[in-house]
Amino acid sequence: AIIGALVHIGNHAFMKTTLFFCAGLLMRQAGIQRVSEMGGIARNLPLTMGAFAVAALGMIGVPPLAGFVSKWLLGTGALEAGWPVYMAVFLGGSLLTAFYLLPILYVAYFKEPPMVAGAEERRVTEAGAWRMLVPTLIAAACTVGLGVAATAPGMPLELARAAVAPFWP
Repeated sequence: AIIGALVHIGNHAFMKTTLFFCAGLLMRQAGIQRVSEMGGIARNLPLTMGAFAVAALGMIGVPPLAGFVSKWLLGTGALEAGWPVYMAVFLGGSLLTAFYLLPILYVAYFKEPPMVAGAEERRVTEAGAWRMLVPTLIAAACTVGLGVAATAPGMPLELARAAVAPFWP
């Protein structure tokens, strides 16, 4: 469970950072302040919303993303320690995360843009936002990479195991 907690902290940082970066891009590029204003924005900002989708699915714990790996380690550690109630808490947390992040993805990908009387169709692009977009895409790539290569040498899982080995051999 200790190893899972250490890995979870690191993985969570990349996923939350990605979500905050995406929020900044949505505000800067499209002036979006509310989810209700995000209708169809994925058509105009595909890279931003792709990064958002990766981070959101990682936060929920969808395999093979980093969030799944850390939740798996926490859950199996809790079961091995004889604390099954914590597994239920982890699953409940994933369910709640899905309830608040999946509707945002639905609106961005499947809803029509909001129509304002007398306004033209939204003409928003990611052009000119490369200084914000590149770190966002790197953070999203880390969410994928930390999940896919979780057991590779030098990755957080191995580092966490090495950190706790002197205390729990």
